[in-house]
Amino acid sequence: MGAARTAFARANARVGVLASIAAVVLLLSGLSTAVIDSLAGSSTSGLRSSLASVQGTAGAARWQIRVAQDPEAQADAAASVLDRMITPFDASWSRSIETAPVDATSDGTAFGAVLLADPGAAGRSELVDGSWPEAPEAIGAADAEGAVPATLHAAAAEALGLASGDVVELAGDSARRLLVVGTWLPLEPSDPAWFGEGIIATGAATDGAGPFLVAEASALALPAAIVVRWTALVDPAAVTPDSARLLRAELPDVEPALRAEPAIGTDGLSALGGLDTTLSRLLAGLGAVRAIAPLPLLLLAFTGFAALTRLSTLLGAARRGETVLLRARGASAGRLARDTAIEVLALGIPAAIIGAAGAEALLMATRPGETRDQGTAAVVASVVLVGTLIVVAGRAWLDARRPVVRGAGDEVGRVARGLATGGGVLLVVLAAVALWQFRLYGSPLVASASGAIEVDPIAVLAPMLVLVALALAALWLTRPIDALFERLAAARPGLVPSLPMRQLARRASLYSAASLVTMLAVAGLTLSAAFAGSWQAIDRTASTLATGGEVRVSYAGRDVVQGPDQLALDDGFDDVAGITAAGPVYRGEVRIGSDRATVVALPSGAADRIAPGTGAADAAAALEESAVAAGPVLPNGTTTLDVAVALDAPAGTGGSVAVSAWFLTEEGAATPTAPVSVDVAAGGGPVRLDAPAAEGLRFIGLGASLNGASGVDVLVSFGPISLDGTSVAGPGFEIEPEHVLTSKAPNARATLAGGGSDPLPVVLSTDLAERISAEVGGRFAFRVLDGGAEVDAVVAGVLPVVPTAGDDGVLADLAAFERYTFDSGAGVPAFGERWIATSDPDLLAAELDREHGSSVIADARSASSSAAFIAPAIAALWIGAAGALLFALISVVALVAALGGSRLGEIVVLRALGVPARTQSRARLAELAVTLGTAVVIGTLVGFATALLTARELARAAVAGVPAVVPVEFGVDLAPWLIGIAVFLLLAAAIAVGAAASVRRIASRPGLRQEEG
Repeated sequence: MGAARTAFARANARVGVLASIAAVVLLLSGLSTAVIDSLAGSSTSGLRSSLASVQGTAGAARWQIRVAQDPEAQADAAASVLDRMITPFDASWSRSIETAPVDATSDGTAFGAVLLADPGAAGRSELVDGSWPEAPEAIGAADAEGAVPATLHAAAAEALGLASGDVVELAGDSARRLLVVGTWLPLEPSDPAWFGEGIIATGAATDGAGPFLVAEASALALPAAIVVRWTALVDPAAVTPDSARLLRAELPDVEPALRAEPAIGTDGLSALGGLDTTLSRLLAGLGAVRAIAPLPLLLLAFTGFAALTRLSTLLGAARRGETVLLRARGASAGRLARDTAIEVLALGIPAAIIGAAGAEALLMATRPGETRDQGTAAVVASVVLVGTLIVVAGRAWLDARRPVVRGAGDEVGRVARGLATGGGVLLVVLAAVALWQFRLYGSPLVASASGAIEVDPIAVLAPMLVLVALALAALWLTRPIDALFERLAAARPGLVPSLPMRQLARRASLYSAASLVTMLAVAGLTLSAAFAGSWQAIDRTASTLATGGEVRVSYAGRDVVQGPDQLALDDGFDDVAGITAAGPVYRGEVRIGSDRATVVALPSGAADRIAPGTGAADAAAALEESAVAAGPVLPNGTTTLDVAVALDAPAGTGGSVAVSAWFLTEEGAATPTAPVSVDVAAGGGPVRLDAPAAEGLRFIGLGASLNGASGVDVLVSFGPISLDGTSVAGPGFEIEPEHVLTSKAPNARATLAGGGSDPLPVVLSTDLAERISAEVGGRFAFRVLDGGAEVDAVVAGVLPVVPTAGDDGVLADLAAFERYTFDSGAGVPAFGERWIATSDPDLLAAELDREHGSSVIADARSASSSAAFIAPAIAALWIGAAGALLFALISVVALVAALGGSRLGEIVVLRALGVPARTQSRARLAELAVTLGTAVVIGTLVGFATALLTARELARAAVAGVPAVVPVEFGVDLAPWLIGIAVFLLLAAAIAVGAAASVRRIASRPGLRQEEG
C-alpha cells in the first residue's frame, strides 16, 4: 500500500475525531470573526449615530475674532490652517460674519439690527416668503430703493412688524438702508452648524433682533463690531474611530496655529464649542469597547484551543497502535506529523473559510448598515488554522517521538508534566502582574500624555488571566478533592459510588482537560453576567445623573428674561398624556474665580418628583427655606397690580419710562408683565399692570426702563402697590421708592425691601467643594455668564454629584436664584429646560419631538446611555461565553470517546467478575456527573471571584465620564446566566446518559471479549 493510500486509510479510520477538530475550527473562526467584526462595525456605527444626534454647540468647534482690516487675507490665512488641520479628518468648516446690534429704525420704531453673512445659511433654512438676498430679483428691487437686500428671520419680522418691501434705516457715519426682500426660518435651530445661537432660534437677542441675512460686503461696510467665525463640523456619515481620534488630537492646536498667522490677528481670538469634549466622551466609549473586546476573544481562544488539545490527545491515543507499527516499519516522526498536518489542512481550511464567511454573511444580513472588513475574516481564519495545525500536528509529532505511552490522556512523562507546571506557574505570575496593574489604575483604560484615553495592554488582560489562573489552581486542587471523595465513598456499601470515585481519584488526568474547559466556560459565563449586571447598574445611574428628569426637554435660544415669558406660565404639555410631574430648570455656566462650574437651579420642593433617582431631593431640602423667602404670594385670582409713578426731569425732556412688574411662578420661574409707558413730560401717573393668569404667583419687584430721553437724569418714584384696587402696603410688598435713570443706565429695578436670601444658599458637588475648599456654612462667590449676575453664596450642603452638572455642580433653588439675580440688577436667567417624570420616558420623548418639532429637544434617560457602544460589546461577551460552553461540550464528547476507547478492558473484567451492566452504567454516569457538576460549581466560584476583583472596574470603564464619587454596584444579569447553565447541563446530561447507555449495551453483550471492542 502506498504512502498516500496509507494516509487516506488512517484519516478515514478516524474521521469522527477529525470531524470534531474541523467543527472546533469552524466554530472558533466563525465566532472570533463575528466578535471582532461586529465590535468594529458597531463602534463605527455607534460613533456615527452619536455624532448625528449631537445638537448645538456640543457638535461644533468655533474660532472667532474681529474682522481684520484686510478680510480677504485673513480668510485665506484661516483657510490654509483649517484645510490642513480639520478637513483631512472627515470634518468640514465654514466661514461667516456677524455684526453686533446696529442702531436701526423702521417707521419710527428703533431697535438693534443684527446682520449675518453666512453662505451656507440658505441650505439650512427655508424661505417663509420672498427671496434670498443673492437672488437677482432681490438685488434689482434693492437697487431701485438705494438699499441692500436682506432676508429677515420670520420671528424677528413678526416682532418688529416688518414684511417684505419694508425699508430699515441703519444709523452710523456710513448709514445704509436695508430692503427686506423675504423672511426665513432655520430648518433645525439645534443643528450644530448654527452653534446654538439664541437669535437663530427665536429671532431675538440681548439688545438686538434678526438676523438679517445679507451679502458679506454689505456687513463689512457697517460701522459696527463685526466678528468673523470659522465653524468646524464632523461628517457623521463618513467619520471613523481613527479620524475622530486624529481630529480630537488636532482641535486644541487649531487656536495656536491661527494665532501664528499674522493676517488673522490675535486681538480677541477665542475658541468655543464642545466638539472636543463630545469627541473625548465618544472616544472614551470606544476605548471602553476596546477594553472589553479582549475578554470574549481570550475566552474563545483558551477554551477552543483547550478543546483542540483534548481532541488531539484523543486522536493520538486512538492511533497509538498505528503509530507504534508505522514507526517500527521505518516511518519518521516528521512524516507522521506531516500526514496529520495534511489531514488538518484538508478539513481545517474549508471549515475555517466556512466559519469566517458564515460569520460575515450573518453580520451583513442582521446588521446591514455597518461597514465590514473582509481582511478581518481572513486573518482570523488564518490564525485559527495555524494554531490548530500547531496543536494537532505538534501532538502527533510528540506521540511519534514517544510511541509508547501509558494510556489515552494519562500521564505522559515527567518532562511534559514539568512543562505544564512551569507554564501554569508562569501564567499565575502574569495574572498577578496584570491584576496589580489593573487595580493600580482602577481600570484597563489610562490617560496618555496627550490626554487621550488609551487601553493599557497589560491591565486589559487581567480579567481573563485571573480567570484562567484561578481555574488552573482549582484544577490542581481537584486531585486532593477527588481523593477525599474516594475515601468518603469507600465507607459506603456497594460499588456505586465507590467505583466511580476511585476512578476519578486515580485517573484524574483523564478528566482534567474536559474539567478545565468546563470551568473556563462556566467562569466566563459568570464573569459576563457579573459585568453585564454591574454595567447596567452604573449605566442607569450615569444616565439618571446626566439627564436629570426621566425626560429632559431643552428649549433653544433662551438666555435671559426680556419680556413676558409664556413658557413660564404655560409649558404647552397639558394635553400630553403620561406626565406625572414637571418643573422648569435653569442650567448654565458660572465662574468661581477662574474655575468653570455649572449651576443647576430647580424647584427644590419638587426635586423628588421631577428628578427621581438622582439623589437631589435630600440635598434640595436644605434649599427649601430660601424658596419660601423668595417673595410674597399674591392672592389667587389677582388680575391687576396698580402703582403710582412720579417722574422728575428737566423741563422739556421727552421720552418715556416703561414700567413692568416682575413675578415668580409657583415653580420659581421669573416673568415680567408687559410694560406700560409713562411720558416723562407728563410727570408720571397711575400705572395698571395686568398680572399673569396663574396661581401661586409671587411678587419680587418692579422694573423701569427709560426710552427716548438722552443727556438727562430722570428720577422715578414709586408709590404704594395695590392688588385689584386693594392696597397691600406693608413689609411684604414694600419696595425701594426712588431710582435715577440716565441714557447710560436706562434700566432700574425696584426691589423688595424684605425677603430674599443674601447670601444665596447652594449645594455643591463633592469634588467642587474640595477644589474650592468650601465647607457647609462657608461662603464663596460666583458669576453667572447668562446675565452677568455676581452671586454671593453660602454652602448649605454637599452632594456627591449635581444632576446634569457632574462633579463641577452648584445646586440652587430656582425661585431663590431668580430673585437674587433680579435684586442684583443683572440679567435674570431664563430657564432653558423642563424636567419631566413619566411612566414611559422613551415614548414621551418621541411624542414631544414629533409634536413640537424643532422648538424643543426632548431626551429620555436612555439617550445618555452608553448602550450604543457597550451593548454590542456585552453581546460579544455573551457570544464568547456561549462559544466556550460549546467547546466544553465538545471536550465532554472527547472525554466520553476517550473513556470508551481506554476502558473497554475494564468493562470486560468487571463483567467477568459479575458486576452487572446496569451497575457499570450507573458508575460511568456518576463519574461524568461528578466531574461536570464539580467543574460547573468550581467554574461559578472562579467566575464570581474574578468578577469581584474586576467587574466593577470594567463597568466603570465602560461608562465614560462617571465621577469617581459615584459607586458601582455589583450586580449579576441572572437570566442569561441561568439559561446558559441550564442548557449546558441539559446537553451535558444527554451526553453522559448516552455514554452510560453505551457502557450498559457493551457490558450486556454475552461472551464479551476486549478485542471485540
